[in-house]
Amino acid sequence: MTTEYYEYNGMNYTAAEWAAIQQEEFDERGREWSRKFYLSYNIIVVFFFVAACLHHFYTVQFKKTVRRALNEKTPLMPSNSGPAKPLSKMTLLSRRINGFLTYQPAGRYSESWGTMLIIAGYLGLNILYIFIHGGAASTQIFANRVGLVSIVNMPILFLLGSKTGLLADLTGWSHEGYIILHKHVGRVVCITAIAHVFAYCAVIPINIRVQINNEAIVGLIATTCFGIILASSLAPLRNKLYEIFLYLHVWFLVLPLPFLFFHWIRTRPYVITCAVIFIWDRVTRFKNVHHLVGVSKNLSGDTVKLCMDPKTTFSQLHWTTGQYVYIGIKNLARFQKHPFTIASPPEAETLDLIIRARKGFSRALFNSEGEHVVEVHGPYGTHANFDGCRKVVLIAGGAGVSYTYPEAVEIIKSATAIGDMVPVIDFLWVVPDRSFSNWVDLDSEKFGVDFKLWVTKEQGRPDIRKYVKDSIMECVEQCNGDKNVPVAIAVCGPAAIVRATRNAASDLLWEGVNVEFRAESFGW
Repeated sequence: MTTEYYEYNGMNYTAAEWAAIQQEEFDERGREWSRKFYLSYNIIVVFFFVAACLHHFYTVQFKKTVRRALNEKTPLMPSNSGPAKPLSKMTLLSRRINGFLTYQPAGRYSESWGTMLIIAGYLGLNILYIFIHGGAASTQIFANRVGLVSIVNMPILFLLGSKTGLLADLTGWSHEGYIILHKHVGRVVCITAIAHVFAYCAVIPINIRVQINNEAIVGLIATTCFGIILASSLAPLRNKLYEIFLYLHVWFLVLPLPFLFFHWIRTRPYVITCAVIFIWDRVTRFKNVHHLVGVSKNLSGDTVKLCMDPKTTFSQLHWTTGQYVYIGIKNLARFQKHPFTIASPPEAETLDLIIRARKGFSRALFNSEGEHVVEVHGPYGTHANFDGCRKVVLIAGGAGVSYTYPEAVEIIKSATAIGDMVPVIDFLWVVPDRSFSNWVDLDSEKFGVDFKLWVTKEQGRPDIRKYVKDSIMECVEQCNGDKNVPVAIAVCGPAAIVRATRNAASDLLWEGVNVEFRAESFGW
């Protein structure tokens, strides 16, 4: 029997020795890639957020000018100028792509195709970074990789979890999109941290590792916190124990920071970044705090309306449509702050909130009708830009009117004030009972808006998708069939109404109509 030898650098090696050398070189390439991990991953993440900011800047600064220019060229009523100029192939292709990304398939946990592609890309990027260049070559390298993925995503998690919404201001993302990304980044951070511990335990048992160094002990404490967050974030527990979830969600994310700082030297820049974001968020919230006198009034449908006087604070309080505030009432829930959409137009005499009474704080407020001293943080968030649109369709379901109602009033008011063309407002509010109409002032003559109420108890469920499409196409036909006429659709309400409205916007975009779409929903 002959032994096969391999020559390398002037030395002869047996097959077993040669395999060991090859494995060591492969492992070293894996370790080298791990060292390059931070820079390349951060460049990709920064590029994504910069692109989102530039897109928002384009939407705010440029699109408004384009809309007004199109309005000047497009007659409101049919004329003798003949049919509208057909869309260019590039314009049609662009809108069809947008329509595809806007579409939301059926399913309890489904999002729009655009959102799901972003999430798939984000998850795929992290999986790629775990396994590329020998990430699965050995258990130790795998353990190192998943630990890297966890720590580099933590600053992103803290930014997305910031209540003051810095990224929302820069990117223009709605609260809905913000929370979706926050959830998935949080899952990646927690799951990879837990995988990091289990993988290293497979190399050296935990009872031996904790005896060798303190880094393992502090790392285990931090990972335990992540495990508690992950467990409490599961939908059944979160919905049943929401108040407890809020406490755990915040403090068990902050608690691991000092432990991670001493866990490994390369985690320290990321831990410091997270701490700075958290402190900045708290300081900003403290600067934006107002103490207002408010009166709560119980309404139909287990709902309470909280009306606060903005003049009862020492500092100026101004807001725009679509913004939200965090409120707390010490005698009802001392250490809790809950987000609610502002349901009154800017510069109104009172800052109103419409709150559905469920459990905990909202139920306590419903049971304590009367005057309260309210701690208000905010306002935060961005508002949709519908300037220059020929028609705006606003769809609300139930408490979703807190977004669409002030939007409708303000669109008419602002357009009239600056002498701009006043858009047609198609306002539809879907409610289960007619008694819900007393939630807001639906005086059409006072505000110049045709407020339509759809009562499901009397009329059944509306075909929202058909209603929205018919309304927009009516505007297009009035403009000689010009699909370039700028129109907008906004919705806030239950998931079924949001999906139907979103898919109506998708259908219109696929047909080439120049539609701007906005969806708002608040919750976890």
